[in-house]
Amino acid sequence: MAAKRGITLYHSPGSRAFTAYWMLEEIGVAFDVRTVDIRKGEQKAAAYLKLNPAGKVPTLTDGEVVVSENPAIAIYLADRYSYGTLAPRIEDRDRGAYLKWMVYATAVVDPVASLHAQKIDLPGSDVGFGAFDDMVQALTTTLASRKWLLGDRFSAADVVLGGTVSRLFYQKVLPEHPVLVEYNARLTQREAYHRAADATWPAHLYPTFQH
Repeated sequence: MAAKRGITLYHSPGSRAFTAYWMLEEIGVAFDVRTVDIRKGEQKAAAYLKLNPAGKVPTLTDGEVVVSENPAIAIYLADRYSYGTLAPRIEDRDRGAYLKWMVYATAVVDPVASLHAQKIDLPGSDVGFGAFDDMVQALTTTLASRKWLLGDRFSAADVVLGGTVSRLFYQKVLPEHPVLVEYNARLTQREAYHRAADATWPAHLYPTFQH
């Protein structure tokens, strides 16, 4: 299924694959989209599993390169197509924080919020990703004094965390803390965000998704 040339995003509307789509819109490169209908189980088809054995979306191919997981896709795209802009250079002092928030978005925010939505709140000492309230505090403390995760500089880390934050607001999982609401509002004002949302979210959900 992988394209021989160019970028192809394997994507399902209304899913976490929105983040990868948004990332592609931010870097402004041409790409093709192949829809994988996860509601019909197409992510478990043999051909797709050859690309992504986990049977999840998104997956991205760039020639012979295959990348899955939103943070990995964002890191790959930013380093290859927006190095020094959306991706801090390796010698940049912001590179460490950038990588930290890339990982934090899906290794901490997403799993602890998913459990919280199911009314499962584990003590932070029992799990590697910590407690829900600790996660919220980490986000609000960090964003209280800055526009973006790296200060005044928008980066691919804001795409990865921001995609998660917007989805959690849509799902009414995150508390409407003013700091998080304002951060989400700044994200939704970006043209690339709108292009991705228009392309990937059903029209009747998109206004709610903007929060």
